[in-house]
Parts: sequence; structure tokens; C-alpha cells
Amino acid sequence: MEFGDTSPGFLVEGGRASTPFLVAYAGPGRDAAMEVATYSRALTGAGLRVEPDADDDQTLRVWFPA
Repeated sequence: MEFGDTSPGFLVEGGRASTPFLVAYAGPGRDAAMEVATYSRALTGAGLRVEPDADDDQTLRVWFPA
């Protein structure tokens, strides 16, 4: 978790119009799969392209619509 906060959440990093940005879960590992799946559905529902990150099961790669 970031900055000493005890609340779970997500970190967003990078991204430009043609490159993905990363959305990474920051919280207890026991909650990670459920939280990542929830965020994936929400981002997809908002029209974004979402894929799991091949290197980290707590991170999503997200693209803006073309």
C-alpha cells in the first residue's frame, strides 16, 4: 500500500493515446483477484480495452478507445 494508508485501492501509471496505462491493485493479496476482476469489468463497461498484465496478476493493461 502507498503512503502508509491502510485502505486498499488502485494505482494508475503511464499511458498515452496509443499506449496502455497500468492499473495496479494495492491492498491485501487475499482480495486482489476479486478487486482486479471488479475493476476490469468497470473499465470494460466504460468502453476501455482491458487485458491482464502478463507479468503481474494484480495489474491490468488498459487502452483508451481508438
